[in-house]
Amino acid sequence: MSGGNEGGAIAQYFSWLFGLIFDLKAQVKYAGDWGISRALYLGLLFAALYLLLVHMVPQLPFFTISWLLATAPIWMPIGLFIGFWKAWIWYIQSLFLSGRNPVLLEVRLPREIYKSPRAMEVAISLLSISSGETTFIHRAWKGQVRPFFSFEIASFGGELHFYIWCWRNYKAEMESAIYGQYPEVELHEVEDYASKFQFDTKIHSVYATEWRLESYAGVKPDDFHINAYPIKSYVDFELDKDPKEEYKVDPLATILELLSNILPEEQIWVQIVIRKCGNGGGPLFFTREMDHEWIHAIDHEVEKIRTKAAVLNPDITNEVFHELHIDPKDTKQPQPRATWGQTETMRTLERHKGKYPFEFGGRAIYATTGHLHGPTVTAMRWLWKPIGNPNFIAHLRPRRWHNPFDFPWQDVNNYRFNLHARRAIDAFRRRLFFHSPWHMPTNVLTNESIATMWHPPSSIAAAPGLSRIPATKSAPPLNLPK
Repeated sequence: MSGGNEGGAIAQYFSWLFGLIFDLKAQVKYAGDWGISRALYLGLLFAALYLLLVHMVPQLPFFTISWLLATAPIWMPIGLFIGFWKAWIWYIQSLFLSGRNPVLLEVRLPREIYKSPRAMEVAISLLSISSGETTFIHRAWKGQVRPFFSFEIASFGGELHFYIWCWRNYKAEMESAIYGQYPEVELHEVEDYASKFQFDTKIHSVYATEWRLESYAGVKPDDFHINAYPIKSYVDFELDKDPKEEYKVDPLATILELLSNILPEEQIWVQIVIRKCGNGGGPLFFTREMDHEWIHAIDHEVEKIRTKAAVLNPDITNEVFHELHIDPKDTKQPQPRATWGQTETMRTLERHKGKYPFEFGGRAIYATTGHLHGPTVTAMRWLWKPIGNPNFIAHLRPRRWHNPFDFPWQDVNNYRFNLHARRAIDAFRRRLFFHSPWHMPTNVLTNESIATMWHPPSSIAAAPGLSRIPATKSAPPLNLPK
């Protein structure tokens, strides 16, 4: 028996080895697991193969140069046009954004807030704005983009502050959205804390992260269908029912407690950048309607789940059968009814389908004047664990910036680490996810999910660093004598 197990293990190893040798995608993934970037691996592989061919064909460099020169009238105009177009869009959008005059509003909280995060969901729905990029003339010639907004939580040595960043010409709309649902809060225009911070490698240590939707439900992170799976929301915590304060379980309270529990010389900035989910294909004539694709993605994923739990029928597309590895000719009787997890997943997906979708990007920066504290770094990276559901739905996993630095050969003398810190701080200051120079991968979240991540917390959030204004504002009675 032992010999059989050993022989099976050897056979499995050689099967994996041969698969790795003849599968370029598997090679790139294996190299990435060892901290070798895809560009570096493919570049070295190309150089090695080319040198091998030069050894076999000594005249190959001459043939290569001759071929490039002979075909230059074909590829050079195409390459120049693509390069010019990208540079033009970068320039014209940067010119447009430079004239927006952003404003940072601090949200000062009262002692008591009795509304559930549903009030914030309603407020965020008013930010589903697509004005500014109606035609390709607005997008490609004028460089106009639809407005985007940033909801932020900053901890300065454990002292918590809530902020909202927007363009100045949308300040009135933002105030109307917030005051309409939370008349007891105060909004004050303040100086941008991120612009005040001057990063000095001799003084500061900085760690930056971003978050992407990922799931164990069988959908890959780079597949657009991952956006059909939302994170846990306040509805899952039954906050939509407005329970009594002693019965409320707000996941944001745990997050605020974590941000409040840092040293005086430390800072953590959390940023949630959103814009209406709409055109996503670029400023040319044809664009992607991401909101329509998102609806189709939800329908597709619900159909997949129903296929697993329902009797097979000829109306189900072969594409779904292929994804589920099911032979359409299979006559075996499947499960007679959906499991609890399948039912809850379909219910959640269908509920979010009735919400407003937003393109979402999230990042955080941890800065300190000493050395980075490992547990604080880990806590910041997995900040949104309280609202994650990786097995049935999805969760926000830390990606990009400093997260890939695992091996010593990935950096020399902290040069790349500090370079990433400068770039992440610059992206944070600009609040950019959707435009150059910091065009980052994004996801789609609804206003229900965003309201769960950022909302004025009630008194259940008793983090020591969360300051509140002394009293609730109230208007004078209307019947006072004049």
